Amino acid sequence: MPRHQSALLAAAMALIVVIGMTAHVVWRDRQTTVAQMEALAADMAKVVESHVLHTIRGAEIALHQAATVVDDAGSIEAVRTPPYWYRLRDALANVDGGDTLWLFDAQGNSVVGTGRQQDRPINVADRPYFRAVMEGADLVISPALHSRLDNRIIFIIARPIRDWTGEIIGVASTAMKTEWLVNFYALMSFGLETTVTVFRTDGEIVARNPDLSSHLGKNNRHGPLFQEQLPRSPSGVYWARSMLDGKERLAAYRLIPSLNLVVYTGIESGSTFAAWQSRSLWFIAEVILTTTLVLLLLVWGARMIRREHRSQIRAIEAESAAQQLGAELHQARRDPLTGLPARGLFIELAEGMHRSAGRRGSVLAFLYIDLDGFKGVNDRHGHEQGDKVLVVVAEIMRRTIRDGDLIGRLGGDEFVICLSGHVPNIRTVATSVADRIIKEVRDLDMGVGCSIGIAFTAGECSDLPCSLRVADAAMYRAKKMGKGAWSIHEPMQEPCLSCAEKSAA
Repeated sequence: MPRHQSALLAAAMALIVVIGMTAHVVWRDRQTTVAQMEALAADMAKVVESHVLHTIRGAEIALHQAATVVDDAGSIEAVRTPPYWYRLRDALANVDGGDTLWLFDAQGNSVVGTGRQQDRPINVADRPYFRAVMEGADLVISPALHSRLDNRIIFIIARPIRDWTGEIIGVASTAMKTEWLVNFYALMSFGLETTVTVFRTDGEIVARNPDLSSHLGKNNRHGPLFQEQLPRSPSGVYWARSMLDGKERLAAYRLIPSLNLVVYTGIESGSTFAAWQSRSLWFIAEVILTTTLVLLLLVWGARMIRREHRSQIRAIEAESAAQQLGAELHQARRDPLTGLPARGLFIELAEGMHRSAGRRGSVLAFLYIDLDGFKGVNDRHGHEQGDKVLVVVAEIMRRTIRDGDLIGRLGGDEFVICLSGHVPNIRTVATSVADRIIKEVRDLDMGVGCSIGIAFTAGECSDLPCSLRVADAAMYRAKKMGKGAWSIHEPMQEPCLSCAEKSAA
């Protein structure tokens, strides 16, 4: 086969390989994105479920207190007197998200209320929640509805009031702010297009963010959540198009059987893959550009081969070696997982901080950080979870340090922070940063903690690796103290060897 045909065949095969590898990388990135979004939706659902339970339990306690006030007063009408009304008002004050608390007689007429427009007479005999309570339901949570006081959107939690014989003589209800259940948790979307909804098990909407007003009165019982997912499992994650607004979402749900409620959190499909699409387009563009450049170089090289074969081979070998060396250097200087400086780059940057500190007469503090329990996370949950822990911990450290401070990953689960300041403030700053990192890592509830060793470097000391060594030694003393703590290196514990040699000379 002629040489130029062989070159064309090799180029075609290389192009096929590049296309295949690009498609594989993009597909793997998509799978990772889906897994991350599923975990985010599920975590949001868990948090909202906990908040709903807390809110409803608080309202139940308040309604029970209201029934007790009626018992103590002797009748619903007697609650109008100041001592009992004040107790009723205090019960409402303890309801998170509560707007008003009302007592109604058996005909649905308001007897006494607290909160907004408490003196305005209203009748709720036609409300389904009122009828359900009068028919014997112990606790009823209504769907979202318009308040008859001011037309605001609320939902009602109601329970019966019984006399000493057990006969229902009225209803105690509290009007709840729908936004209390869902608005805060919509902030957890991290820039994604999300929806948070609380349904009753009959498909009625109790609360929703966003656009509750446009969905008021709608029922979702014929949607995929109630027709397909809930019959299979009380919780889960799934893809489906909403019958309420027609949008396709990655959704998570959790059934609360004790309250006949379902928590639903969804991330719109376009928002789910927006970041992945952007990354993929940039990656594909880079691959195309790189491939084009390589092909151009190959064509140029093929022409040069005809004239100077040996010289071209040496140039290609030199270029390949340079590219490999550059890739290896880049890999060595930056941690690919967290993006933090690796040991070599960290030392280089810390030396620059040290020179600057010497000119200002300030001191460096090194915080040597080691994660406690990290090996157990890897063993129990795999390296993917371990990597997630490292990324989250690195982000905590980024948030904790000040502008101008330095953070690096030395390898494994070891990190180091370099702070600059003046004596004696630097000690306070270093211990404050250590305390905050220890607390926030512990509060992650991801099965890890951290131990921190602190060492201070005087302006005249230029041996930064020695400073890291004594900070490492202080960290191990913190571990011996019981982990989850920090320890400060003192010179009498283990002096700086470089400084000691200079003093001896």
